[in-house]
Amino acid sequence: MEAVTLRLTDAADGRALQRLAELESRSFPPPGPHLVAVTEGRVDAAISLSTGEVIADPFRRTAELCDLLRVHARTRRVARDDRRARGAGPRPALAPT
Repeated sequence: MEAVTLRLTDAADGRALQRLAELESRSFPPPGPHLVAVTEGRVDAAISLSTGEVIADPFRRTAELCDLLRVHARTRRVARDDRRARGAGPRPALAPT
């Protein structure tokens, strides 16, 4: 099994997000912030933390990566909910999956 890294995007990931969007016949990736799944140094899937939309390379086996991203995004949402309950301010909503 290949090692998978889940991480938030940074400025250097714009090209990779655009590539995924184009592979899915989209003009642009969904709005950020994004969480990405990286295998072998390549971004193979991403989820928008603001909308819950997932984009992935349709030519690779990414179903499991998309599932991992969704689960991790939910845990980030729970963490934001906890902060909000303590008065840390608003959080973006995730779309239902």
